[in-house]
Amino acid sequence: MLLGVIGVAVRLDAPGDGTVVSFWQVDGVIIDVPDPAESPELHTGDLVTVIAGHRLADGLGGLPGPVPGDQLSYDIVRNAAPVQVPVGIDHVDPYPLLLAGWGNLIFVVALAALAGALYFRRPEEPATTPLLINAAALFGSTLAHEAGLPALALATGGPQLWLYNLNIIGSYTIAWGAALAFALEMTRNDRWRQRHLRAVAYATPPLLMVAWMAIAAILATNGLRWFDLVYAGTTVMVAGSLVTGSVLGVVAYRRSTDALTRSRLRWIAGGSIAAAVISIAFWHLPEILTGHQLLPAGALGLSGLPFVLGIAVALRRHQLFDIERLANRSLVYVTVVAILVAGYAALVALLVSGLNLSGTTAAALAAAAAALALAPLRNLAQRTVNRLMYGERDDPAGVLARLGTRMQGVMLPDEVLPAVVETVAQSLRLPYVAIDLADGNGTFQVAAEHGAPIGTVHTETLSHHGAEVGRLRVSERGRDDPLEPADLELVSSLAGEIGPAVQAVRLHQDLLRSRAEVVALREDERRRLRRDLHDGLGPTLAAIGLKAGLAAREVPPDSAARALLGEIDTEVKASIDDIRRLVEALRPPALDELGLLGAVRSRAAALAGDVTIEVSGSEPAAALPAAIETAAYRIVVEAMTNAVRHSGAAQCAVLIMVDDEAVKAVVRDDGHGFVADRKPGVGLRSMQERAAEVGGTLSVTSAAEGTVIAARLPLSLRGAVDHADPR
Repeated sequence: MLLGVIGVAVRLDAPGDGTVVSFWQVDGVIIDVPDPAESPELHTGDLVTVIAGHRLADGLGGLPGPVPGDQLSYDIVRNAAPVQVPVGIDHVDPYPLLLAGWGNLIFVVALAALAGALYFRRPEEPATTPLLINAAALFGSTLAHEAGLPALALATGGPQLWLYNLNIIGSYTIAWGAALAFALEMTRNDRWRQRHLRAVAYATPPLLMVAWMAIAAILATNGLRWFDLVYAGTTVMVAGSLVTGSVLGVVAYRRSTDALTRSRLRWIAGGSIAAAVISIAFWHLPEILTGHQLLPAGALGLSGLPFVLGIAVALRRHQLFDIERLANRSLVYVTVVAILVAGYAALVALLVSGLNLSGTTAAALAAAAAALALAPLRNLAQRTVNRLMYGERDDPAGVLARLGTRMQGVMLPDEVLPAVVETVAQSLRLPYVAIDLADGNGTFQVAAEHGAPIGTVHTETLSHHGAEVGRLRVSERGRDDPLEPADLELVSSLAGEIGPAVQAVRLHQDLLRSRAEVVALREDERRRLRRDLHDGLGPTLAAIGLKAGLAAREVPPDSAARALLGEIDTEVKASIDDIRRLVEALRPPALDELGLLGAVRSRAAALAGDVTIEVSGSEPAAALPAAIETAAYRIVVEAMTNAVRHSGAAQCAVLIMVDDEAVKAVVRDDGHGFVADRKPGVGLRSMQERAAEVGGTLSVTSAAEGTVIAARLPLSLRGAVDHADPR
C-alpha cells in the first residue's frame, strides 16, 4: 500500500504529457488520453514510437527530464500512417485520472477498510492476515494503475517507470498469492491450512512471475517486448489463481460436512458470481455487441462490490469474524459513497452534454445535489442494511403481524412453538431463539429452539393472566453485536403475544398427558381384570361345574335334583365360555402367555400363507407397561394383516426393538405400495390413534418397491407431549 502511495506521489510530481500507456508493442506503446483538452495533439489509440528523437525500441530511459512548459516532438503512428506532432509538457491533472478509475478506487477502499478492521479487531482469526495482505497489495497496485504511466516516462526512465511496474507487477502478484492463502483458510480444512501449504500459496505467484520475467528477458528483443511478455504473464497468473481458488472452494464445499462452512462458501461464491455477472452484463457484453458500454468505464470497479458484500454478509450471518456492528457501518457508508459518486458523475455528464454547462458549473450543481441527497440516502441505506443484518426490528408492527399470521396458519398444536421461534429468529436475524415451558415447580423444560446461542442469552418472561407460563430466550448476534434497546423492546412486545400461545400449548400437552395416563390406567386395569378372571373366577366356576357333575352321579337318574344339577353344569360351562371371551377381549392372551415378540410370531404364523413373514427383535429386560405392549402388538398385527391382504407382497419383515426409552416396531413389505390418491383406511387410522394414545409416533412410507410402517412408543408418559397430533 505504501509503495502505491509513493508511486502516485512521484507520478503527480513529475511533468507529464497527458497520456497513459495502455498496450506495449515491440516498436512503441499504444496510449490512452484521459483528457483530450490536456493533450490535443495526441489521440487515444496512437502508437508512440519516438519522443524527442529518442526511439523507444532502442531502450528505455536516457532522455533528460523536461520541465513544465517545454514542448517535445513525438513520432506516432495514427491510422497506419506515421505522424510527427509537438506535445506540450505540463503538471499532471489528477481529475481526469480519478474520473477514469473512480469505481476501481471505491472497490479497493471498501475491501481495504473491511480487511483492516477485521485484522485489528480479530487478529487471532487466521483468514484476516491473507485478506489484509491481499487488500493492501491490491490497494497499492490499483492506485498506481489508475494514476497510469505516461509515455514520456519510458523515454526519461527513473523512479516513475520502475515504481509503476513494481506496483503493477510486484504488488499485484503478491495480492494474488495472498488471495490463494485466503482461499485455503476459507475452506476450514485443517489439512489444507497447514503452514507449509499457506507458504506455498503466498510464494507461488511471485516465484512464477520471477521465473517468467527471466524467461521473457531471454525471449524479448528489447525492453518494450519484455514488458509486453511480462504483462501477458501477469494475465495468465491472475487467471490461474482465479481457477485455483475456485477449484479449492468447489472441492471444499463438496467435501465439507459442516453446514456453517458450506454456507460461508456459498455467500462468498455468490458475491463473486454476482460481481462477474454485473461486469459482463453492463460493461463487457454490451461493448462486444454494440461497441459501447452501458455504464461509464470508470465505474467498472463497482461491479466488485458484491464480492465485498458477500464477505460482509457471510461475516454477519455466520459469525465469520464476529464484528457485525463494524460490518453494518461499512456497508452503509460504502453504499452511500458508491451511489453518491455514481450519481455525481452521471449528473455532471448530463449537465455538460445535455445543457452545455461548463465543467465547473456542472460540478458545483452536482455537488449541491449530492449534499441534499446525503441525509435521505444515508437513512435509506441504514434501513436497508439494518433489515439485512437485524431483520425487522425497526418495524415492530410488521413483526407482530407476521407472527400472528404464522400462528394462525399453523394447523397442529405441536407446530406452534417451533413456528414461533423460527419466525422470531428470522424476523430479528437472531442466531438463537428458544421457548421454555414452566412445569409449576419452579423449573423449565425446553419446548422449542432454533439455532445455536452465541454470547449472552437474554431471557424474557412469558405470562398469561399474570401467571408465569414459560420464558423466551434470545441470543445476541455476536460478541461485538449485543442486543440493542430496540431489539429488547421488540422482544418484550413479542413475549406478550407469545404468552397466550404458550399457555394454549401447555393445556394441549396437559390434555395429551391426561389421555396417556387414562390409557395406561385402562390397560393396567384390563390386565388386572384378565388375571383375576383367568386365575380366580374362571377356576372357581370350573370347580363348581365339576362338583355339580360329581353330585349328579350320586342322584338317581329320574330325580328332579339330577336335572337341576345338569342345568347348573350347563350354565357354568356357558359362563366359563363368556369369561373366556371377556378375557380375550380385554387383552390379547398371547401377550401374557408368550410376551410381545412371541405373540407377534404366533400371529405371523397364523397369517402366513402366500406371504412369508419374518419376525425378529429383542425381548424386553423388564415387563412392559400394559398400554405400550398392547399398542405395539395391535399396530404390528394390523400392519402384517394389511401387508397380507392388500399389498400383494411376497415377503414381510417385522423388527421389534426395546430400549430404555421406547418400543420401536418396523413392518416392511415388498408389495406395490398404496394406491395413489387413496384415502387412509380404518386400519391405518387405527394404528395412528393407538400410537397417539400412548404418546407415540407412527410414520408410513409407501413407494412402488414396498411399504414401511414404523412406530415408536415411549415407555414414559413424558413422551405423550412430544408426538404429532393424530389429525
